[in-house]
Amino acid sequence: MRKLVIFIGPLAVAFAQNVAIDPPFADRVFPYITYSEVWKGTPASLKDVAVPNLLIVYGVREDPQVVAQAGKIAFYLGQWTDDIGFGVEEVKESRIPPLLVSDLQLREIPWKNIIVVGTNNDVVKSLGITFSGPTIKVVDKDGKKIMVVGGRNEKEVIQAARYLSDVRLNFKAGAYKTFFSFVTLRGLLEKGEWESALRLIKSPQGVSACGKNMSLAAPMVASWSDEVKSVVQKRNSILYKDLPEAIEKRDRKKAVSLWKEAMVTCYQCHQGEGIPQMRKFVPLESIHAKHQRIAESFGLSCINCHAGPTSKRGYSSAP
Repeated sequence: MRKLVIFIGPLAVAFAQNVAIDPPFADRVFPYITYSEVWKGTPASLKDVAVPNLLIVYGVREDPQVVAQAGKIAFYLGQWTDDIGFGVEEVKESRIPPLLVSDLQLREIPWKNIIVVGTNNDVVKSLGITFSGPTIKVVDKDGKKIMVVGGRNEKEVIQAARYLSDVRLNFKAGAYKTFFSFVTLRGLLEKGEWESALRLIKSPQGVSACGKNMSLAAPMVASWSDEVKSVVQKRNSILYKDLPEAIEKRDRKKAVSLWKEAMVTCYQCHQGEGIPQMRKFVPLESIHAKHQRIAESFGLSCINCHAGPTSKRGYSSAP
C-alpha cells in the first residue's frame, strides 16, 4: 500500500518529521465531525451544530505519555466542534456522550469511527498491523473508519500524535472556522449588518481564526513562489485591511466587491486558478457543504457568491 510521507519544512523538526500518512491524505479526509441537534429540551435548542463524529481510544496498558497525547488530540478536536452533543434527556439519564475512552470501555460502546492513539491496545492487536516509523494509518472495517496513530515505540507514537493534534486538527479548526465565517460575512454584508461584520472579522472564532493557519504555514512560505506569495498577500490585505475599512465606512458596494476579490484568491490556491493548486485533496462534502446552508440562511443562492472566475462549484483533485 502506498504511503505519503509528510514534510512540513521547519515544522517537521518540532512536530512531524517523516510521519507517514497511509493512505495518502487520509488525515485530511477523515470524518472527524458531523452536524447534529444539541441542547434539545431547552429553549436554546439548536440544529446543525458541529459535534465529534468519533471516539478517541487509548490502551489501558499504554504509556502515560501516549495517553496524554490522546488528551491533546481531544483538545484540538474540541477547538473545531461547538459541543459534545447532548440535551436534557442525556443529562437526566447521565449519558453525556463519551469522547476519550479506553480499549476496554470501547467493547461496551457503539461507535462509528475511532482514533486509536498508540499500539498497546486491543484494537491494533485485532487489526494485526505493524509500523516501520511514526504513522497515521486509516483502515475501513465493517463500514467503520479506524485511524491508528502508531509507531515502533512510544517516541514515534508521540511524534505522530503531535502531528495529528498540533498540525492537522489545529489547522482544520482554523480553516473551517475561517471558511464558514467568510460565508457568514457575505450574508452580513448583504444585510448591512456592519457592526456584526466587523466583529466577525476580528474575532478569534471568526475570520481571524485563520491566524492559526497562517502561523502553522509561516515556515513554509519561504519555499513558495513569488506568484503564490503575491496571492496570499493580496488576500490578507483585503480581509484584514481593505475590507474592514470599507465596512467601517458602510460602503456596501465596495465591501461586497472586496469580498468577491478575496474569494478569487481562495480559488487561486484551492482550485489552482492561475497558480499551482495548493490544496491537493478533495474535502469531505459532509463537512464542507455546511457553507451552502449558511448562505441560504441569509437568503443567498450560489450565484451570489459563485460568478465569473469563481463560478466553478465543488472541488476536484489536483492534477
